[in-house]
Amino acid sequence: MIFGILKPNRAVTEVERIFINVAHEHGHEAYIFTAADVDFENKKIKGITLEKNEIIKGFFDFPVVIQNRLAVKKEDVSVYNKLSEIIPFTNHRIGTKQQVYDRMKRVDNFKKYLLQVINITTLEHFIEFITLHKKIIAKPGASNQGKGIYTIELQEQGYLVKHLSEEKNIKNEGIESFFNDILKKGKSFNFSPYFLSETNLGHGTVFRMHITRGQNGQWQLIKIFPYVNLSKASDITNGMQGALITTREQLFLEQFYPKCFKEINEELKNLFKVFTNQFQKLYAWRLDSLGLDLGISQDGEVMIYEVNSGPGIGFMAYPVACAQVKYYEWLAVNAKLPFLNNFLPLNLKDEKSL
Repeated sequence: MIFGILKPNRAVTEVERIFINVAHEHGHEAYIFTAADVDFENKKIKGITLEKNEIIKGFFDFPVVIQNRLAVKKEDVSVYNKLSEIIPFTNHRIGTKQQVYDRMKRVDNFKKYLLQVINITTLEHFIEFITLHKKIIAKPGASNQGKGIYTIELQEQGYLVKHLSEEKNIKNEGIESFFNDILKKGKSFNFSPYFLSETNLGHGTVFRMHITRGQNGQWQLIKIFPYVNLSKASDITNGMQGALITTREQLFLEQFYPKCFKEINEELKNLFKVFTNQFQKLYAWRLDSLGLDLGISQDGEVMIYEVNSGPGIGFMAYPVACAQVKYYEWLAVNAKLPFLNNFLPLNLKDEKSL
């Protein structure tokens, strides 16, 4: 079989090298290409592959599955759409944080794991929400790798606002300007109650559950691992903002969640089972790679912060590639026309597709 990796440029990343080599190990061909490399008339694609780990350029037959790297240029949309009519794509989008939450709250089995996500458009609604929850978090509507996130805490004489490593106190009379100038101007924010996810030493944590379809199209749990924020001054824990990662998650839970690590393990197993049984049913197009960002309290409560499509792979590149190759083998045989998809960015597609 032949697998294609479609992206906006021809740069070969380490993750793509690993995927190509794993495909070769299983007796398949794999190559990287861009929309400009596609020759529909002759049914050939100019691409890049590896031979003895060296980059080789050449012309290839059309692939049986296309691994979409999600970034799409406006001028390439017609090629993407034309290819998607004849070849199944992977890595489909799932919508904004608000859209994902609105879908998930329809499922009874998800409710215990859901942290409320709402849009707030008026100062009155904002005051009402923070008065109820005392501390809230404001995130940009589109995923932004932890950037642009604020936490706002209600205090006796006003509000404590934190953004990255900065914090400031805003008096009651100043909150209207902050709301209008920051939270309403230019960006669409989602608001949630602040959930305390931290170690027994007070360091903030976020756990990533990375799942991917593998053999026979079945969901496979690749890894659950924590990000750990070593700065107690920051409320946000994110790898892009300097949080550390540990891959020894069981030892981490035993050391830093000592009172309930066994219960947490059971809850995570249950979440994986419930999530993979129900989440796909919320979408018409086939999903295949997802990352769940989770908060875990010292009482063992597990909450879903957000769900990401096409999550970063990093140190998991080899097990992910092994699962992907087995999934692509299955998809090439079992995908049926017409192929349903949702791979275009929001600004390049009809909003009705969500």
